[in-house]
Amino acid sequence: MDIRLHACSYSLHNRPFKTSYNPPPFYLIRLQVLGVAKALVHGEMKPISPGDLLMYPPGEPYHLRVGKEGEDTESGDYFLLCDGSWMDEWWGRHHRDTLKRIPLDDHLLYLWQQLSVEQHRVNRNNQEIIGHLLCTLLLTLDQVTWVTDRKQGQDSVRSNELVVKMKQYINDHALRPLRVEEVAHHAGLSVSRAVHLFKEVTGYTIIGYAGEIRLSHAIERIQYTEASLESIAYSCGFSTYSYFHKCFKEKVGCSPSEFRKRPVLVGRDNQHQGTIQTISGISPDAYRFLRS
Repeated sequence: MDIRLHACSYSLHNRPFKTSYNPPPFYLIRLQVLGVAKALVHGEMKPISPGDLLMYPPGEPYHLRVGKEGEDTESGDYFLLCDGSWMDEWWGRHHRDTLKRIPLDDHLLYLWQQLSVEQHRVNRNNQEIIGHLLCTLLLTLDQVTWVTDRKQGQDSVRSNELVVKMKQYINDHALRPLRVEEVAHHAGLSVSRAVHLFKEVTGYTIIGYAGEIRLSHAIERIQYTEASLESIAYSCGFSTYSYFHKCFKEKVGCSPSEFRKRPVLVGRDNQHQGTIQTISGISPDAYRFLRS
């Protein structure tokens, strides 16, 4: 088993400190467990807090800074430096982020402590133990990372499912007065959680998304029916015609009456000159286009 441990320890800083390897000739792995620091990540000094794992391959510059002169500070971390063909193979198994947040797993920290103890023993006839401990630590690190990524993936899937549920409810009820509270209730969420999640996933507010659907329906009805503009506005969920007029002009670039005078354009017609603009990229009627 070709793996060599160059250093492994727990480092505690209660005064300003900085160090650099430029570039290090070995793999450097560091886990922040106490306080804060700053480290070089892709050319930028970024804040590091407990649970932040730093991993650098040979040749990648490393710089760490703890605190500032004249300031009280506290920072604690486990670190190790190693190399070897086994380490090269382990590193190549997965994509390795330079900075990644992981839980401070008790088993992982215990292995790190034991590895540090073995490396600092006076009796150095323990290289085989060190090698096995180091491999176990790195494989455990993969397990902790995998569980974290899986949970985040599950959270992402769950979030998308909740947003789909909210979008469907809005699609079904957008043409009547609609309150954020009822959308949140339908998804089983608090109002604040529903508002934040919907915006995070779609880029739209709940009311903004409903407005897109209302405008899309209004555009279709202006093009394909003879109903008055006022009745179209009310039937599509707008509380007043003046508000509908304002929203329509901001979105389409002309008034509803000017829009009605334009020739109907369905789909993409390459023979038309000018730019064809999507009215709404997310609503059920977004396949309709207009000449700008």
